[in-house]
Amino acid sequence: MAESGLGRKPKRLYVRIALYGSADPTELPGPKGRARQAVALDAAGRLVAAGELTRPRGDLLVFRAEDRAKADFLLGRDPLRKVDGVDYQIFDWRAETIGAGVNIEPPPSRGSGRLTQLHSVAVVVRDRARAIEWYHEVLGFLVLDDDPESGYVQLGLGPGSTALSLVAPRREWGEPLYSETVRRIGSATGIIFRTDSVPALALRLEHAGARITQSPSHEPWGRNVIRFADPDGNEFLAFEPDRGGTLSAEGAKPAPRRAE
Repeated sequence: MAESGLGRKPKRLYVRIALYGSADPTELPGPKGRARQAVALDAAGRLVAAGELTRPRGDLLVFRAEDRAKADFLLGRDPLRKVDGVDYQIFDWRAETIGAGVNIEPPPSRGSGRLTQLHSVAVVVRDRARAIEWYHEVLGFLVLDDDPESGYVQLGLGPGSTALSLVAPRREWGEPLYSETVRRIGSATGIIFRTDSVPALALRLEHAGARITQSPSHEPWGRNVIRFADPDGNEFLAFEPDRGGTLSAEGAKPAPRRAE
């Protein structure tokens, strides 16, 4: 019987690394063959991460198992396991030596209603056309989807990115929806962007006449940040990592608002 992805999941993590090393490239399984093991682990609700390694070349899996014996069993049909010249390793994920930057709490299994992507975030604006122009010209957003008749519009920074849905309130929505939506205009959105240069972004905003609500500053939580608002007063935060620091957005939490 196939292992079900439902039910309680083990919390111990294991890593499988297969370094291609001196292996004959013609002996390596193709992309579909290499992905077979990850697909099987995902179907069982055990997969945490999978992907190619480039330096050195190889393949990585991070997965859950009750113990090492179970980990070995789960990888029994791994197509990379018996390829000559492949350096095949399985080891425990130990936070004290490898790092704790992974959530080991098991997510819901595939097909069980799990969340797979943050699709879009709504920002309420007064003038739809003016807002589209500002977000495109000043922040570099692209229009991903647009329906002028219904007012629906989504903008994004590129394919696959989380979109901003610009919402212009309409009286035909009726009350209390219309008034409640209007009240959201000009609020702190809680939306955080990452940038490659806070000083350069500050100059771009200044040249566009945008309102900077907090000048570039280095925050105690280790980021160079700036706060700014769109023409309707909706406030955003942008940060860049410290030089030499991680590129992860972890820790990029809003700093306490300064008194104006």
